[in-house]
Amino acid sequence: MATKKLNQSIFRLVVGLVMLTATMILINVWSSTSKHAEHQLNNDLKVAQNVFEQVLANRENVLYNSASVLTADFGFKQAVATGDRPTINSALFNHRGRINADLMALVSLNGKNISSVPKILVPDQTFPYPRVVQNAISNGGASSLLFIDQRLYQVMMLTIDAPTPIAVAVIGFEINQEWGQQLKNITQLETTIEVQTKGEETFTISTLPANLVAPTLAQQDQPLSWLSLSLLNDVPYVSRRFLLADEDNFKVLITLSNDVHRLFADFRALQTNIALIALLAIILALCFAALFSRKVAKPLVALADIAQRISSGDYNKAINTTSSSTEVTNLAIALESMQSNIRQREEKISYQAQHDILTGLNNRYNMEVQLNAKFEQNKPFQVLGINVFGFRGINDVFGYHNGDICLQILAKRLAEYGGLGARLAGGELLWIPDTLVTHEQVIAFKNTLEEPIETGDASITTRVSVGMLNCPIDAQNAEELFRRMNIVLDETQKTEQLMLSYEPEYEHRYLRRLSIIAELKTALNDQQEELSLFYQPKLDLISGTVTKVEALIRWNNALLGFVSPEDFISVAEQAGFIGKITDWVINQAIKDAVILKGLGLNVSIAINLSAKDVMDDTLLPHIITLMNASQLETNALSFEMTESDLVQEPEKAIQQLQAFRNRGFEMAIDDFGTGYSSMSYLKNLPVTTLKVDKSFVLKLDSQQGDQKIVRSVIDLAHNFGLNVVAEGIENQATLKLLHGWGCELAQGFYMSKPLPLNDFVQWHKKHQSTNWLED
Repeated sequence: MATKKLNQSIFRLVVGLVMLTATMILINVWSSTSKHAEHQLNNDLKVAQNVFEQVLANRENVLYNSASVLTADFGFKQAVATGDRPTINSALFNHRGRINADLMALVSLNGKNISSVPKILVPDQTFPYPRVVQNAISNGGASSLLFIDQRLYQVMMLTIDAPTPIAVAVIGFEINQEWGQQLKNITQLETTIEVQTKGEETFTISTLPANLVAPTLAQQDQPLSWLSLSLLNDVPYVSRRFLLADEDNFKVLITLSNDVHRLFADFRALQTNIALIALLAIILALCFAALFSRKVAKPLVALADIAQRISSGDYNKAINTTSSSTEVTNLAIALESMQSNIRQREEKISYQAQHDILTGLNNRYNMEVQLNAKFEQNKPFQVLGINVFGFRGINDVFGYHNGDICLQILAKRLAEYGGLGARLAGGELLWIPDTLVTHEQVIAFKNTLEEPIETGDASITTRVSVGMLNCPIDAQNAEELFRRMNIVLDETQKTEQLMLSYEPEYEHRYLRRLSIIAELKTALNDQQEELSLFYQPKLDLISGTVTKVEALIRWNNALLGFVSPEDFISVAEQAGFIGKITDWVINQAIKDAVILKGLGLNVSIAINLSAKDVMDDTLLPHIITLMNASQLETNALSFEMTESDLVQEPEKAIQQLQAFRNRGFEMAIDDFGTGYSSMSYLKNLPVTTLKVDKSFVLKLDSQQGDQKIVRSVIDLAHNFGLNVVAEGIENQATLKLLHGWGCELAQGFYMSKPLPLNDFVQWHKKHQSTNWLED
């Protein structure tokens, strides 16, 4: 929908309403005044007609009185009776003079003219209107209008009785132009008298101007409209015609005309004044509407410009809009408040988009922008990556609240050194010093970060590793810098060298890990023949036979060659597909267990599980399904877990291990002695075996300290009702010591290295009767 400007709409609305109102008033006034004038005109004509008729009646009375006097005069009767024409003429002449009559005549009963003054009637000729004469004789008198000798007369005819009628006296006044003018003076109307003889107009007198007589008479039947009266002005007179006399051969018509211009002069003046007032009102409305609309629209336009400016992101200009309107002022206040709130929110959003909310340091995105800006300057600078060792452990042990405080204090200490600081993720920080720092300064910086952190709830001692890059030598852009910083920090974690500068060889190892991930995925999905299980025997020191083996995965890749489990297992755990390896090992171990069972070898295969495997609720049902399908008893498999993995979620680990135990599986704690196990934790673990780490066994025969540890572990395990497996046995002396201390199982190269299944079968057959303790 097309939009219109507010000031134009206001202007049009106000002007439109005023014009409509003025027009309605004008039409109403014109219509009312015209109707009133027309009504008055009709009244005037009606009154004038009455006056006219009254004047004629008065003249008729005068004529009657005069005629009565004349006809009652004895001498006149005698003269009429005797036919004394001189006397008759004298009487008529004298009487005419007394009443100023225009016609005096005497007509015989047979309708012959006897005499007339003036002599307009020829004696002895028939009176022009014999029916009037007979009417007068019959009724004793008659009043009529007579048109004689191109003159119109109002006449009174009375019989002269002696005592019977002997003649008829005629007395008349002429109806002429002068009489019409007198009547006009009384009625203020123009008077037109028409005499029509035999349907044709033969005589006309009028007080109208000669040139207006004909058009006025022609328009007398035309309806008078208010439009004609008000605007067209095409009817100068309005007239009323009535029939005054209708004799046998002629008619007398009277037309009274009123001057429309005169009659409507006052009304027209009123209409003109009202029209002028309306026009003035419209002009004033135009002016005021223009001023008002501009006054209202101008601040709104200014506010609209301000809103547009705000929408474009300009929040800094003050909103100064002066208006007397409360609504506009409130709108300006609302816009100002909105601008302030948007500016604050945008600043907050911008800050949050560029900074780490927890520490207030720059976030990775903003640091990337600033790093690229520094690279563009093409000036050398240093970047120090900081990784908090075991930060997840801090959260687990001290809680996330204390972990957050720890990071905040570290960030504060970093910020005190100046330069640019950033938090990349978790416990990873980044620092770009303002100036190049020496190795000693980096050590001091690291020591500062590692000072104990007091959170209020705990005192936390942190270890941080520092990786350093010298740019632009070690990195050419931010993306490359982040990648190589991760590599060098990863190297500090793996080598536990807590301060390293970037070396290209770190990247080579990193790329190898990436290759391991890619190739291992391919091996698990499509090339499982690269994977194999080797079995290392566990010698039962009580029976002297091998009843258990540990399944150890091996991988020979066409591209990478042999990859040790230490390399690809940790990579698989980090890459998140250790579960696929576990599935492959379990499937392969079950297949091999079926083979061993078929060969009559009662050997239990121990499978290593990661912490993620233990926590997987679907693993145990999956294993049970596979074993049932292979018709294997639960003693065909056992499981080993590293104690350090289980302490991360001890409660659930205990619950999951208990489920395995409930199904009849033996469970062993691998690498016991190197983790964080406590006596209370060990007491609650539903395991059957402790497996002493080989680091305590390799030199057991010569290291008294190891002997004390291993013997204590054996005693401890026995106290808890657990069996003990010692791994890493490489000589008979060690084996004898363990046997002497009551260790139940021994595993090591002294008996056998890990063997492929077929080799293990052959080895087992070969050493069924071997006494490993015998010299």
